[in-house]
Amino acid sequence: GDYQGIQFIKRLRVLEDTVKQKAEIAAYFTRFDEAEQLYRDIDRKDLALDLRIKLGDWFRVLHIAQSGVGGQDILQQAFNEIGNYYADRTRWGPAAQNFAKAGNVTALINAYYLNEDFAGLKALIPELPPESPLLITIGNHFTAVGQCEEAVSAFIRYGDTKAAVDACVLLNNWDVAVQLAEQHEFPQIEGLLSKYAKHLLGKNKKLEACQLFRRAERHAEAAKLLVEVAEGQMPG
Repeated sequence: GDYQGIQFIKRLRVLEDTVKQKAEIAAYFTRFDEAEQLYRDIDRKDLALDLRIKLGDWFRVLHIAQSGVGGQDILQQAFNEIGNYYADRTRWGPAAQNFAKAGNVTALINAYYLNEDFAGLKALIPELPPESPLLITIGNHFTAVGQCEEAVSAFIRYGDTKAAVDACVLLNNWDVAVQLAEQHEFPQIEGLLSKYAKHLLGKNKKLEACQLFRRAERHAEAAKLLVEVAEGQMPG
């Protein structure tokens, strides 16, 4: 404690301005609002800003930075730290607002998802560059909540047809899966069509399954099913 006190007195002696000395003393005795006001009185908002940054008081940092002190980097840092403050308290709405202002897209995606703000999440898809792996994160989030169209939109923007098709299959959206596979010349399309046909057979939709086997060029299975369908329609 004595050592700190001695160092503090040495630092005070260097300061020629008495107001600065008073501000340093106020801060030393944890009277931070008083210290900030003293810095403001001598038009040294930069020192007030430094004080608040050292204290990690990001709400005050933001307040001072918004008056034109400290530059864009400090503003972004303040928004990000305030976003973290709200995220730590699971207040995802205000967390998302601050992460958006900070330009922290990774944290923003997480906050939107946990706040169930799917409109916000969807709006990010066209804004992200096609090479951004965050599109995969968004696609996985939409798959997890059963929103197939949005998941497909994110995966396709990233150029991952397989992930889009897998999401459709997982969510039993077979028509879209087949459509995507055909549109994007998906190499495993025959296997996909056969899986879909088996899915239809499980629901006793033999004619639809037969058409899929034909599209998959599995003619033997298609013919066998046609016979079954014809026999089923013959009068007993």
